[in-house]
Amino acid sequence: MIPSTMKDPLYFIALLPPPQVRRDIEIIKKEIRKKYGIKHALKLPAHITLKIPYRMSRHQEALVTKKLERFSKNMDPFQTMLDGFDKFSKQVIFIKVVEHEPYIALSHQLQELILGIIDLKPHEIASKIHPHLTIATRDLNRTQFPMVWADFKDREFKAEFEANNLCLFKHNGKNWKVIKKFSLQE
Repeated sequence: MIPSTMKDPLYFIALLPPPQVRRDIEIIKKEIRKKYGIKHALKLPAHITLKIPYRMSRHQEALVTKKLERFSKNMDPFQTMLDGFDKFSKQVIFIKVVEHEPYIALSHQLQELILGIIDLKPHEIASKIHPHLTIATRDLNRTQFPMVWADFKDREFKAEFEANNLCLFKHNGKNWKVIKKFSLQE
C-alpha cells in the first residue's frame, strides 16, 4: 500500500441520480438559496455518497480508476426510492433514501477496495453511512435552521430510479468535479 500525503488531492465516490432527479433537487437547492441565502449544497450535483473524502496521489488515482472499472462491471444496478425530507441535528437537511441496505453494502465494498490500495487515515474511514441527498448543509446556521426545517419537514418529494453508476469526484482546490463515471454491470 502506498501512503498518501496532505498535498495529495481529495477524492470521494458517489452515485448520481438520473438527470431529471438531479434537476428537481437543484430546483430545491436554488429555492433555499433564494429564500435563505444558503448555497453550499449547490457546489455539488445531487448525489449519494458511497465513500467519504480521502486523499490519494495521481499514481493511486490511476490504480483506483482501473479497480473501479473492474468493480463496477461486477455490480448489479438496484432500485432506489426517495421519499420526503429529514435532518441530521441542526446542521443538515436532506432528501431521504428509503432502502439503505444496498447503499451500505456497496459503501462497505468500496471502502474495502480503497483500503486494499491506499493506507487511509482514520478520519477517511467511515464506520457507518446513512444514504441521503443533501439540500442544505455547511452554511445552514442554527438560527436559520428552524425556519428552513419548518419549510421542508412536511413537504413531499418522491422519486424512484435505478442506481446504475459510480462516480469518482476530485477536488481541484476550489470545487469538486466528476473525473470518471462507471456504469454498474455494463
